[in-house]
Amino acid sequence: MPNKSFSIYSPEEFAVEESDQLILEIAQSHLACIVTKENKTVIAACEFFTFTQDEGSKFDNLFNEITRQSKILSRTQSSVRVYINNEYCIPVPIFNFNKDIAAELLEVVYGEDLASAIQFQHVPVEPGIINVYRVRQDVHGYLQRRFQKVTLSHAYSNIIRRATSHTSGHTDELITIQFYNTFMIVVVVKNGGLQLIQTFMYETPEDVLYYLLNITRQFELFSERLTLKISGMIDVEFKLYRELITYFKRIVLENEVGPNAIPDLGEHPVHYFTPFFNLAL
Repeated sequence: MPNKSFSIYSPEEFAVEESDQLILEIAQSHLACIVTKENKTVIAACEFFTFTQDEGSKFDNLFNEITRQSKILSRTQSSVRVYINNEYCIPVPIFNFNKDIAAELLEVVYGEDLASAIQFQHVPVEPGIINVYRVRQDVHGYLQRRFQKVTLSHAYSNIIRRATSHTSGHTDELITIQFYNTFMIVVVVKNGGLQLIQTFMYETPEDVLYYLLNITRQFELFSERLTLKISGMIDVEFKLYRELITYFKRIVLENEVGPNAIPDLGEHPVHYFTPFFNLAL
C-alpha cells in the first residue's frame, strides 16, 4: 500500500476552487501532489506518497489507492499539470533536434521500450533545448481518462530552466542537487552553460560523494570557484551533509521560496520541499 510520507495544508479550510492549479510529480517510487492558489503564487497544500516498484507497475490501482488517502485528489479537479520524474530524458540543443529521430535517441542511450510513449518539450533557455523523454503509456492513458485536461512536462525541463537562470550571484561553476529518498538529480552549469543533468541512484553518503567528486574531475571544476546548491531530502544534522561540507567549500541550501507563499512547515526546513514548490511557483 502506498504511504503518505508527509502532508502540509494551509491553515484555512482547504477547498478546491476553479482557479486552483493541481500539479503532480510522478516518479518511479513517489508521487507528489501540490495545489496552488491566487494565480499560482501561493502553495495551498502539498502531499508526498511513496510506493514500491510492484505497486507502481499497476498505475490505475496505485492512483486510486493514493486518491483514497489524499485530501487533494479526493476533491474533484478537471485539469492537472504533470511532471514526469524519470531518468529517461535527453536534452538536445534545439538546432540539432529532429522529431523523426527522437525515439532513436532514447533507444541508443536507454534501449528499446515499447510500453512508453515519446514526448518532447521546448525548454526556454539560451541556447534553446528540446527535452526528449519517455512516459509510460498506461500512466498517460490513465491520467487522460481521470482528468479533462492534462498538461505533460518533464521534471528536468524545470530544473534546467531554474539552474541556468540562477547562476547570477554564484560563481561561474555551479552544481545543483535535488535529493530524494533513493536518488538525486544533479545539474552542472559552467560559465553559464548546461554541462550535465542526470539522475543517480544512491544508498550511502559514500555513493553521493563518489558521484560528485567524479563529476568535478570530469568537468574540471575547482573548489574555489564551485558552488553546490542543494535541496530536497537531506538533513543538515546527518552524515551526508557533514561529508559534503568537508569536501566542498561553498554550499548553499535552496530556501528561496517566500514565506507568504507556503503553508506553515512546522519544524521542517524549507529546502526539504523546494524541489516540489519549484514545480508550482
